Amino acid sequence: MEKLLNVGCGTKIHPDWVNIDMVSYSPKVKVVNLLKGIPFPDNFFDVVYHSQVLEHIPKEKAAAFIKECHRVLKPNGILRVVVPDLEDIVNEYKKTLNENLENPTEKSKSNYDWIMLELLDQMTRHYNGGLMATYLQQPKIVNEEYVMSRMGYVGRNFKKGNLKMALSSVTMFRKAVRFVLHKGFSKLFWSKATDVGNFRLGGEVHLWMYDRYSLAQLLSSCGFTEIAIKNPVESEIPEWQKYELDVKDGIVYDPTSLFMEAKKCKPNTLG
Repeated sequence: MEKLLNVGCGTKIHPDWVNIDMVSYSPKVKVVNLLKGIPFPDNFFDVVYHSQVLEHIPKEKAAAFIKECHRVLKPNGILRVVVPDLEDIVNEYKKTLNENLENPTEKSKSNYDWIMLELLDQMTRHYNGGLMATYLQQPKIVNEEYVMSRMGYVGRNFKKGNLKMALSSVTMFRKAVRFVLHKGFSKLFWSKATDVGNFRLGGEVHLWMYDRYSLAQLLSSCGFTEIAIKNPVESEIPEWQKYELDVKDGIVYDPTSLFMEAKKCKPNTLG
């Protein structure tokens, strides 16, 4: 039976996988300080998967994190990474920009406003939910269909009136980093600036963004080979679709994301 590791799982868990995260609200999730590595032996897992995690790790620490994924994989093991796709967001930004320069409509203006939030809000926000939360709480969203198409499974929960769940795309991993970074911090000199700094280091904001070039370069530099772009339902992982980690009830969790897989090469036994 294959050994499968789901890193920074949040609420996306499966009983066939070892599910780990910074905090856990389920007995099926093991609490692990991912900033200190992955606490399993070398060459232990057949598959390592993480979604919407890498962009919340400081760029200077990203390679160490990916190398940990490489270390715990067996030779020929598969790493699957899902991150927000910077290229997709930039292309969508350029499209909506041109639409509004050439033939603006109420919806095109709203689409531009939303894609600007996708591009910048989670990198710049100073409070939970940021301007995205404000946008989603409008009495009427003119471009609701467009926004929901960008939000995927999360958007479906929003349409059902569950704003809290819609905003929970910020996983438990991101929320928990604050505790790790600020454990033991004295509140003696607490201030507004401290609140903002505490939030900024708290795991919710995006600390870097990736496209198909930069993510492939990172994986390659950490020893991975056979790097390939996938889609939500396509994978080298056996029986991938049955786990419903990227697609739930036929709806993609993060439809605008970049899905990429790579392998840990087998050691050369010749010579």
